[in-house]
Amino acid sequence: MFSEWKDAVLSSVKSKLDNFPAYDYNAVLQKPSVVQDLAQLHEKFVLVPTDKAANNISVVCKKFYVQLHHNEINSITYQPSVENVESIIDNHKAFLTQHGIKFDSNNNSLPYLYATCKMHKNPVKFRFITSGTNTSLTQLSVAIGLCLQRGLRIIKNHSRYVNKFHRRNNFYVIDSNQDVLDFMFQNNFLSGHKSITTFDFSTLYTSIPHCQLKSNLLNFVKRIFDIKNKQFIVCNLFKKFAYFSDSNSSNKSNICFSKDSLIECINFLIDNSYVIHNGNVFRQVIGIPMGTNAGPHIANIYLHEYENNHFVQLYESNKVVELANLEYVFRFQDDLISFNDHGYLETCINDIYPPEMVVNKTNISVRKSNFLDMTISIYRGKFYFKLYDKRNDYSFDVISFPYLDGNIPKGQSYGIFISQLVRYSRVNCSFRGFVGNCRDLVRKLVNQHFDHAALRMRFEVFIDKYFDVWGKFGVNLSVSDVFS
Repeated sequence: MFSEWKDAVLSSVKSKLDNFPAYDYNAVLQKPSVVQDLAQLHEKFVLVPTDKAANNISVVCKKFYVQLHHNEINSITYQPSVENVESIIDNHKAFLTQHGIKFDSNNNSLPYLYATCKMHKNPVKFRFITSGTNTSLTQLSVAIGLCLQRGLRIIKNHSRYVNKFHRRNNFYVIDSNQDVLDFMFQNNFLSGHKSITTFDFSTLYTSIPHCQLKSNLLNFVKRIFDIKNKQFIVCNLFKKFAYFSDSNSSNKSNICFSKDSLIECINFLIDNSYVIHNGNVFRQVIGIPMGTNAGPHIANIYLHEYENNHFVQLYESNKVVELANLEYVFRFQDDLISFNDHGYLETCINDIYPPEMVVNKTNISVRKSNFLDMTISIYRGKFYFKLYDKRNDYSFDVISFPYLDGNIPKGQSYGIFISQLVRYSRVNCSFRGFVGNCRDLVRKLVNQHFDHAALRMRFEVFIDKYFDVWGKFGVNLSVSDVFS
């Protein structure tokens, strides 16, 4: 009965699709002349993504690119493996099955290394990325990433609860600029000392010793299970979320970990960071593979454990002043910012993090610094901030935002315009800065074949719908402010 209904529905859908006219798209890469030219180009050159400008393509000499890979794979970061690809994948499959994870037959390969070109550096440098899709441990990495992400939220909420009535903070990790914006908005109502200091970890992913990494992750997992006082953490790979439970609810959709099994899986993931190069298998023995699903969360937790340990030392020593100086510290991956710390973080930062972490101060001046997508400065006792895009400092044109003469849907492309307007409203504290960014955006989009009248109409939608965002400027925003 069901099969008859299914066949009828599919037949009806197929007949309607057949009646639709063929979609007219610009299949430029299928043109014989283009195919021939690309083949000639590939004989001597390699096309790679550009770091921090993913829509730009860098053309690299093939011989030079091969030598780069040879030097990287023969560094102390990697060691040759005595196992072959088949035995490694069989081992991965057995481990996943043992922990209730159904092995996806499509993920029947090991990752490989590729390089992105840092064209903004002088001289030009390269960042090596591990391809993390459709590999034998992709499912495990996704599951662990969801669990660790949930754990970070738990630690954040717990930190806010226990420190609510005290001037202290033991959780620096942020996942956007919103916490920083909220702090500056609230602190601008207060008088008193103001300062800003920013730092950058220059070798976060590539310098972490595995023994330290495992130890920190072990302590973190124990803490989150102690806080929640539950037996299991359950993650759903389809809905992309995880939660704690007292029951083992493993099924087709859910993967269930106990404290011990989660630690075992994390250690297995770290110890099985294999890559293929030139037909040979290598294992990464230092650092975290960039490009894997769990990588950012693992790096965050690695640094967080050192930050929390320093907090505990100060707390147990009753150093109230030092704790207060570190109350407003925020870290997004390898970018760190501290507000109103009287210079304390700079004096103790080498005591917080291990010597393997190279930390550099990145202030523009004593009262000005760039952090994420903002330039933050101090003037007359207040924090001022505006949009900052480091790509504007590059010596080449960065390709960003869609071109409407391409093959992507126009509705989604125009939606990007409104999302950028909301972003500009949030990261600018002055109306002049906001309007300037909007005019630059309109000019860029029109040059990329967006319709001026359609942009104008969507700006009107933004004004009507997002008053709660732009209303902070205290002026009556109108279309004429941006469109002449």
